[in-house]
Amino acid sequence: MKKTNKMSSAVEKRFYTVAEVALVTGLTEASIRARLQRDEIMHINIGKRVLICKRVLEELIGENI
Repeated sequence: MKKTNKMSSAVEKRFYTVAEVALVTGLTEASIRARLQRDEIMHINIGKRVLICKRVLEELIGENI
């Protein structure tokens, strides 16, 4: 029997990885990483992980429309 986490489906995601942002915005991971290095995209680092908050993702989506 597969165990599911009901809490994760009920809680909306607040942070996204570079790969997830690329998928949603249609930008390449390389272009997103370049913008991160130029401090054009606000983000947080947790170890080697780079996370982008939902508000910033929504702004990026607005730029690409």
